[in-house]
This record gives sequence, structure tokens and C-alpha cells, in this order.
Amino acid sequence: MIQAERSPHFIKLFHLYNLRLLKKSFHSIQLTRSSLHPDDIPAGAMVIINHSSWWDPLVLFYLNEVWLKKDGLAMMSIEGLERFPFFRKLGAYSINSTDRREIITSLQYTLNQMDQDCNIFIFPQGEETHLESRPLQFRSGTAFLNSKRPDIPVVPVSFYHQLLHYQLPEWFIHIGEPVDLSKVTDKQEKTAVLENRMTEQLECLKDLVIHDEQNQFVSLLKGRPGIGESLEAVKRALRRSIE
Repeated sequence: MIQAERSPHFIKLFHLYNLRLLKKSFHSIQLTRSSLHPDDIPAGAMVIINHSSWWDPLVLFYLNEVWLKKDGLAMMSIEGLERFPFFRKLGAYSINSTDRREIITSLQYTLNQMDQDCNIFIFPQGEETHLESRPLQFRSGTAFLNSKRPDIPVVPVSFYHQLLHYQLPEWFIHIGEPVDLSKVTDKQEKTAVLENRMTEQLECLKDLVIHDEQNQFVSLLKGRPGIGESLEAVKRALRRSIE
């Protein structure tokens, strides 16, 4: 497996690049007001996120830098890490889903990191899946990790995005309460509980977005204005000059 090699200096530089890239590419990134506060996410927790876009790791990195601010590592497919090796310096390490021995090595590495109070970020679907695909289907790694460390909370994070009001897409995030797996012992049942919880949470977030519940969100990032907003700004300026 490919281990993480976090570089604080590189992380600072990449954050500046990532910030510019996200502002250029999105109208906004918004977080629900009801999201779990970072102080309620203890060291060593597992944070699981649905995976539907190439942007997910970059948005996750931004979320951690500006909001969560956790000392964490992220599990990433070996194909993705070989394609983008710089993610190692951001805290990514590999898992090879086609090699059982490599899977065990990666999971043991994950357990060791959690024992050192390192937060772990995981996309349990294992690959990009269409945003509207239901129910969410997870691989068994998260349930395996929980069975080995049942005292460590599993925090669900939902990503949803849309193109509607603006030229650029909007991105929405909800951080849910830890999933209670204390009464579940079978790993398949644990996986099913996590799938159901994440599916329900994603649907709730989607419902807020569909019904345009803007008052339920706070802005984490404001991107550059699109053509429509720029034209509106020009109209307002002309109106003020006439008045």
C-alpha cells in the first residue's frame, strides 16, 4: 500500500490553490446550520462521506481546513492515488480493493492511525457513484473497522450539489450525529445500518436543497459571480447613476 506523508507546508500551499480553484468553479459551498460542531467530533473518529464526484476529495480537504480543522488522513483508491500522488502530502493513503492482502494491510494501517488519535476520512462506497443512485451501497471496510474499534464514533457527512439558480454549481454539506452501532455485532448488519443512515441523511439534505431552504445553511465559501450576477450588478450601478 501507499502510506500518507503529510506535509504541513504543502498543505498550506495547496489550501491556497484549492481555495482559488473552488471559488472559480462553484457559486458557493454551504453547510447546514444543524451540522454537528467540530468540537463534538473526538480525535480518532471515523468520518464517512458519500462519493459522487471528482470534486469530493477537494471539497473534503477544504471543509477540513476551514471548518473541521482535524488532524486526519483520508483513505483513497490506489488508482486515484497513483494518478494524483500529491494527495499523499495532504494525508491520503491507498487501498487496493482488488487485492485482499492489500486491503488487510490498509485496514490495519487505518486502525493504527486511529489508535494514535488520528481522524480518518473514508468514502465507503469505494468509487464514484451517481449522486441520485439509491440506496447508497457501501463496502465492508467501515464496518470491519468499527467491529475492531467499537468505541470510536462514526460520523456521517453528506455532500449534495446542483445547478439551478446560478451559472456555477452550488455545493451543500451536512455533518450528522454519530451513527449508533453499539447494538449491532454482525458486520453485514453494521454496513446495512450505515447505508440506511447515510441514505436517509442525504435525502434530508436533498430535500432542503430542492425546497430552497436557504435559511437552513451558512456559507463556507462564496465563489466568483456568474454572468447573470455580473449583469445584475451592472444594472444596479446604471440605475444608481441615473438616479
